[in-house]
Amino acid sequence: MTCAACGAVCDPAARFCQQCGARLVPDAPAMPAAPHDVAVTAAPGDRRVVTALFADLVNYVRMLAENDAEDVKRRVDAALAAMDTAVVRFGGTREKFIGDAIFAVFGHPAAHDDDALRAALCALAIRASLASLEVDGEEPLAVRIGIATGEVVAAPRGIAGSADVALTGPAVAIAARIQGLAGPGEILVDDATLRASRGRLVADDRGTRRVRGHPGPIRVHALRNGAAEPFAPGSRRLVGRLDARARLRSMLDVCRATGLGRVAVIVGDAGIGKSRLLADLEDDARAAAFRWTWVENASYATGEPYRFVRQFAQAVADDEGGDSGATARRLMFSEDLDPTAMRRIAGAIAAIAREAEFSGWEAEAPLAPTDPAEVALTIVEAARRYCVRLAELLGPRVIVIDDFHWTDRSSLPTLEELVALTPGLPFVVVFATRPTTLPAWLGTDDVMRLDLRGLTATETAELAAGVAGTALATAESRDLHARTRGNPLFVGETVRALLDDGSLALRDGRMKLVRPDRPASLPVTLRALLGARIDALSPAPRDVIRVASVIGSTFSAELVTELLGRSPGTTTFDALVDAALVVRLRARGSWGFAHPLIREAAYAGLLTSRRRALHGRLADLLDGQPGIGIGRVARHRTAAGDVDAALPLLEQAARDALALGATAEAAEFWRTAAGLVPVGDPRATAWRKAADAAVGAVTRRAGRARPPAKSGARRSGESR
Repeated sequence: MTCAACGAVCDPAARFCQQCGARLVPDAPAMPAAPHDVAVTAAPGDRRVVTALFADLVNYVRMLAENDAEDVKRRVDAALAAMDTAVVRFGGTREKFIGDAIFAVFGHPAAHDDDALRAALCALAIRASLASLEVDGEEPLAVRIGIATGEVVAAPRGIAGSADVALTGPAVAIAARIQGLAGPGEILVDDATLRASRGRLVADDRGTRRVRGHPGPIRVHALRNGAAEPFAPGSRRLVGRLDARARLRSMLDVCRATGLGRVAVIVGDAGIGKSRLLADLEDDARAAAFRWTWVENASYATGEPYRFVRQFAQAVADDEGGDSGATARRLMFSEDLDPTAMRRIAGAIAAIAREAEFSGWEAEAPLAPTDPAEVALTIVEAARRYCVRLAELLGPRVIVIDDFHWTDRSSLPTLEELVALTPGLPFVVVFATRPTTLPAWLGTDDVMRLDLRGLTATETAELAAGVAGTALATAESRDLHARTRGNPLFVGETVRALLDDGSLALRDGRMKLVRPDRPASLPVTLRALLGARIDALSPAPRDVIRVASVIGSTFSAELVTELLGRSPGTTTFDALVDAALVVRLRARGSWGFAHPLIREAAYAGLLTSRRRALHGRLADLLDGQPGIGIGRVARHRTAAGDVDAALPLLEQAARDALALGATAEAAEFWRTAAGLVPVGDPRATAWRKAADAAVGAVTRRAGRARPPAKSGARRSGESR
C-alpha cells in the first residue's frame, strides 16, 4: 500500500503511515476507461518533476524526556518557524509539519527551472538558521535533512470531502528515507537532485544505500557548507560559436587599445550556452590584464531590493581580498568629495547594505535620506562614483551580468548608469539574458547584440562525442541533433541519460543505441527546465499545449478544439507564441512546437489516464478521414491502450509500408504489435521475424547496390 500523503510504501495491514503518520486509505479499484466519444475535458492534476525536502529535528524524544514539555514546544515551534521561513524564501511550498519535522516541496504548485538548487539552498539556510536559535544553557538544535528529485503525480485525493492535493511518487518517499540516514547536521541529497542542480552544488559522495520500500540502491551525497557554486564550464572546450567568440574578443582588443568601453548583450534560450560562451572569455580577458567581475542574478531573489548592487560590490571586494564595505569606502571616499555628499552617500548605502561591514561610517553620523525617491537617486549617484573610481584606481575590467532577466528592479537604474558610463571607461560590460523585452538602454546601436542559436549538426556531433567519450554513429548523431536542435544543454543531458540507462553503448568503435526500439525518456533536468516554462502559463494555454502534444509536432486549431470540446480562442495560441513554445505555420490555423523537447515535456505532464483518453478520442476523429494514413491511427490506438483495435491496424500498416519499400517503418509497426501481446504469444514471434526479415532485406539490398572497388584504383594520396 502507498501512502497518499508522502508516497511511502507501507505494510498492507497498517492503518497509519510509518513514515509520516497519515491515515492510510486502501487503493481504490481500477475504473474502466472513459468512452472515446465523450468530450475529453481537463482531468484534475498532472505529472511533474519536483524536489522533496524532509527536515527533522535531532533528539526530539530525549528533549521531551529531559525537559518540561512547554519549554520543548517553545523551542520546536521556533525551529519550525525558521524552517518555514527558509522554505518560503526560496519559493518552496510547506506541505505539512509532522511533529518535529517539516515536509516541503519545490516544483508544486508552481515550478521553477532551478527547483533542485532552491531546495538545497533552503536546506543550507535551515541548518544555518537553527544555529541562530541557540540560547545560553540550552543544547544547540540540530537537524537531519533529506532531499530527492523526481516525477510525482499531483492530483486531488480520492477521498470524499477532501480538497487536498496529494503528491505521489518515489521522490517523496526517497527524501523521507534518506533523511533518516543523515547524521545530525547533515544534508543528504540523491543523484537526481545533484544532477538537476546542473553542477551548482558541492557535495561528498556517500555511496549507495538501500532504503526500505525502494527496489534498488540509491546513491546519496552530503552537501558541504556554504552556498551554491558559481557557474563553472567544466573541462571540455567550447564547441562552435566562432563568430560570437571573435566579436567578444574584438571588444577586448578595442577597449585595451583605446581605453574606451564597450557593451554587449547575449540573447538565447536556457541551455543554449550563454554562460559557457562568457566563461570562455575569461582567460583572454585576464591575459590582456583585465580584471574580471561576474555577477549572477538568481530567480529566487528577484524581490530582494538592490541585490545586484550588493552582489557586485561583494564580487569586486572578493577580487581585492577585502569586505564590500571597506572596499567601497576606499573607492568612493576621497579628499575631493564634499563631506555632506559623503555623508549622504554613506547613509543611502548603509540603508541597503545591512550585511556589509562599512567600517567607521557610524562615527561620521551618515546622513540617511528619508524620501524614497531621494534614496534611489543617491544610490545611482553612489554607483556612478563607484564605477568611475573603480576604473581610475584598478584599471580595465570585464563585467558580466549573467541572467539579466532575473535582475531585481531596484538595481536596474544603477545598471542603466553603468551602461551610460561605459563608453568613457575601460570596461567591457556583457549582459546575458533569455529572450525577453529588453530595456531601451540595452537596445541602442551602441550595444552589440549576439543572438545564440543551436549548434550545427557537425558541432552537435562534436559536443556529443565529448560527453560520451567517443564519437556517435552517424544515425545516432543525426537523430540527436533533430531531437535537441543543437541546444548544448539538451545535447549533454540527453547523451548522459542514454549512457546512464544503458541505451547508448560502444559498438564497433562508435557509440550506438543498443535498444533502438526503446523510446528515449526526457532527462529529469530537462523535464524540470521545460516544465517550468509550461507551468508559467495561465491554465488555458497550458491545457492547450498539453492537448496539442498528443496530436504531434504540428497540429491544427481545429483538432485541438475537437479534443478539448471547446474553442480555446486565438488569444490562447498567441500566448503560446509569446512564450516561444509554439510557432505559427504557413497553413491557416496550423501550429508547430518551437522545439521537439517542448512537446515531450508537455506530453510528459499529462496524467496517464487523460493521455490515453486523448489518444483514443484522436484516433476516433482521424479514422477514415481522407489523407490520414492507417499507421497514424494505429499509433494513437496503441497509445490509448486499445490493444484489440490497434493490432489489426498495426499489421495493415506494416504491410502497406512494406509494399512501398519502407522496410524500417514496417519493422517498427511489427515490433510495436509484438510488444502488445503476452510473452509466448505465437503472433509476437511471427511479427518479430517479419521485422527482422524486412531489416535484413534492406541490408542485403544495400550491399548489392554498392559498386565493387576497382582493382586499379589509386591509393589515397597517389598523384594522377
